[in-house]
Amino acid sequence: MANLFGPSRNDQYAALLKRLADIAQECAAHFRKTNGQDAEGIIAFEHQADRVVAEIHELLDNSFIMRFDISDAMRLTDALDDIIDGMRKVVLHIQAYKPYLSELRAEAHELMDLAAEMLVHVDKLVMMLAAPRLSLPPVRAEADIIDEFESKADRLVSGYERNLVDEFGGAGKDVLGFIAWHQLYHLLEQITDDCNHCARQILSLARKEA
Repeated sequence: MANLFGPSRNDQYAALLKRLADIAQECAAHFRKTNGQDAEGIIAFEHQADRVVAEIHELLDNSFIMRFDISDAMRLTDALDDIIDGMRKVVLHIQAYKPYLSELRAEAHELMDLAAEMLVHVDKLVMMLAAPRLSLPPVRAEADIIDEFESKADRLVSGYERNLVDEFGGAGKDVLGFIAWHQLYHLLEQITDDCNHCARQILSLARKEA
């Protein structure tokens, strides 16, 4: 049927979501390559993502019957877009606190690398949406991996916070320095939270199809 009438709206949705996941990975790669210093470049990726999100919203707004509930499809789209928005927030924060963040510490790179690894698994989940039916076991396996990464990010940031208190909490404390690094770690952790949220959304879709 698709050969006669072109791809279904479900296929179009899966393809557009994959494109959004690709942009997220490209954005993360550029984010790491430029040490989080290229705000203009990250914002350009965000604009690409916004155009894809607008296409998805238009597709869903004009669809009556979809494989997934339209509100679920919207939430998944927005969850994936949040990951890219999170990287924009990080680079703008780095730009605002440039005197403190022109050189990122190993801790920041560790969180950036963790988020990039999570995005690889998010992409695997998004690719599963192109199948005629989601298989719950592989979806759950990927979602569990992402959840473990997110838990690791939480533990890392907790340790980083303690170190910041030791570093900036004594006599002659540098309040702006503390704010710069503390907020940076939390913004990076939020990206891992957004990856986990995206995975949980797809897991929920798989459970509904099971």
